[in-house]
Amino acid sequence: MADTEERKELNIDFSRSRRFFEQEGSSRVITSGSLYMFFALINAGCIWFFIILATGWEGLKYFGLTTAINGIVGLIGIGISRYFIAEIKTAFIIDEELGRLKSATYSKLLFLIGLGLAIVLITMPITLGYIITNQLLRECIFASGFSSILLYTNFVFQIGLEIKNRYDIIAFLSIFNGMFLLAWGLLFMAFNFNPFWFAFYPFFNLSTTFLLAYFFVKVAPYMIKDIIHAGLRTRTMKTRASPHIKGLIEEHQIWLYIKNSLFSMLTNVQNSKFFEDILFFFAAIYLAIFTGSEFQGYALSLLTVLMTYGAVKTVILYYSAPLNIEIAEACAKNRHETIEDSINDSTRISSILALGFLTAMAALSGELLLYLHSDLFIDGGILNVENYSMAQILFLLIILGQFIYGYSTLFGNALIGSGNGKSAARGFLITFIIISALSPIFIFLFNIVGIGVVMLISSLFLFPYTLIQLKKKLKVRYRFRIYRLIPNLLILFFILWIIPFVNTITLLIGIVLGAVIYLLLNPFFGISIPEDLQMINDLFATLRLKILGDLIVNAMKITYNFSPLNKDKIVLEKSKLVLVKK
Repeated sequence: MADTEERKELNIDFSRSRRFFEQEGSSRVITSGSLYMFFALINAGCIWFFIILATGWEGLKYFGLTTAINGIVGLIGIGISRYFIAEIKTAFIIDEELGRLKSATYSKLLFLIGLGLAIVLITMPITLGYIITNQLLRECIFASGFSSILLYTNFVFQIGLEIKNRYDIIAFLSIFNGMFLLAWGLLFMAFNFNPFWFAFYPFFNLSTTFLLAYFFVKVAPYMIKDIIHAGLRTRTMKTRASPHIKGLIEEHQIWLYIKNSLFSMLTNVQNSKFFEDILFFFAAIYLAIFTGSEFQGYALSLLTVLMTYGAVKTVILYYSAPLNIEIAEACAKNRHETIEDSINDSTRISSILALGFLTAMAALSGELLLYLHSDLFIDGGILNVENYSMAQILFLLIILGQFIYGYSTLFGNALIGSGNGKSAARGFLITFIIISALSPIFIFLFNIVGIGVVMLISSLFLFPYTLIQLKKKLKVRYRFRIYRLIPNLLILFFILWIIPFVNTITLLIGIVLGAVIYLLLNPFFGISIPEDLQMINDLFATLRLKILGDLIVNAMKITYNFSPLNKDKIVLEKSKLVLVKK
């Protein structure tokens, strides 16, 4: 009997250009998140380089503490934004005028919240000076008040772009944060400027605000003047609405928006690193009370370095906002298959990247700290073994805890997009209670290592909670295929663990070598599946690097076809990739 062939067109046409943000489905989620991650890695590289150079500089503690406070302040804006986008996306599908009306009202409310927070923070060191006696805390809280105005202005402009799925613009603008931070950091250290002024570092990058405003005017489906003239009462919204949409506005629309935004805010606490920032803040208070100012400065500098590496979870978070929007649109159109594919594909792709980062940092934890941040552990040519060992333990706890937080936020945003924000918020609120209850105990028992312990304990509650809620509410069938990553991760770990690194140069070469081997082996083990080629094609076409994208797709095709583990093969027919199963 002759063998039969099953053929499946992968819909990847190399003969024409495509605009990913105009085509709904999981490919748009993955391309948006990957694009965001691509530029964010450039941004993170600049920040990482700054952290390395600033190790031992007094301004690092201002940067670390102000970043933590800004993260707590930004939590409200990020939470409101995620629900804002999900509801507005649905509103525009129902009626364009309804979408514009809600967008303008919610944008104005968001900006005024940021302005109110700014006033509170700026006046807090004065009105509560008898309580906040630590000079470092007072100065950083004051600086964060001014940053709040800039932060919430950026939120308003960015939301207008996100509604149109323009993550290509948002992603590109993200690189300027790290670039300007590095440039100004070098100036501060070179000319010995007062490190206090580094607490105002968000203002080093005003150009991004102006560019966001420019693209908002060009792309957003509503205008700045609509925001200025918007009312803040439900009655006003109904008065200004056309007769055919009055009935689509709820009786207490503004209150419902605020209530659901609170649920979204709780779910998105990790987009602004809230759990890490609140632990950082607890540590600053504990150190101010029970230790001297010298150790406080050292410990906060160390935590700033370690929390930067712990941001490995952001590789996952870059997919949470696009997933939120795609789920909202799919729910409005009652497309369950799109919902399921978007959740499974975004989890699988983000896991490939995040687990690779996590494994590499676990294998290189000692080398990264010793070669790149030696000023924290070496004094007068002598290694402080106690501080070095403590930092390694805390390093592993932080990156593992943050990684698990990342998954929880991804699944939580899927719940928000589907209208189940309350269920997600409940889990994050319980997690916050766990952190608040355990932090004083574990920080007292284990000093700053207790931060990592609390982070890991709380994350191990939150992750299964969100996973269970997502399956319960959306009836999703999970098919992540992450288990296939295990052999590749073991290979990556042993390569990096066995190589004898002797300096920074060999360390960087080893990281690049490990990354190339890891990525080439993913298709071999069947982790990178044929559908990923669509995302790669879209991603590099958007970056105007189509030739490089074709090269990567072809290399992936060869590796995939070479593997005996994959029963199907990918072939190119008439400029289109086809999956052949024999």
